[in-house]
Amino acid sequence: MANEVWALGGDLKVEEGLIRHLGISNIDLAQFTQARTIAPIVCVQNAYNIANRGDDALVDACLQAGVAYVPFYPVGGFQPLMQDNNLAAVANRHAVTAAQVALAWLLARSPNILPIPGTGSLDHLAENAAAAELMTAEDLALLG
Repeated sequence: MANEVWALGGDLKVEEGLIRHLGISNIDLAQFTQARTIAPIVCVQNAYNIANRGDDALVDACLQAGVAYVPFYPVGGFQPLMQDNNLAAVANRHAVTAAQVALAWLLARSPNILPIPGTGSLDHLAENAAAAELMTAEDLALLG
């Protein structure tokens, strides 16, 4: 049952004001399509990052539907970030970290992507925020 979208139609209390917005997580494209027939979906949250691009079609479908896509593990989670020469080249060109490049790639990938990277300090927060202005067309072409 983990890969099945539950039929929530009768349980949703949107009309009564008990539920304002509905987000879904850990789904595939078929489940997204099915869920949208049951209730209005405002966001999808799945694992997605520069090293894990398996949800490309889902990101695009969400964009088409006006649905936010919130990637968890935006810089790789518990696995080391992809050790890629192109990623390193972009990081070196801008004198930034690979994590900043990974965040910048997500932000440039689609306007409906809203990464929520973790941070433990104000300096790290500033580093994450600086990623928003990082990516160039040349960088995107190199990273694919």
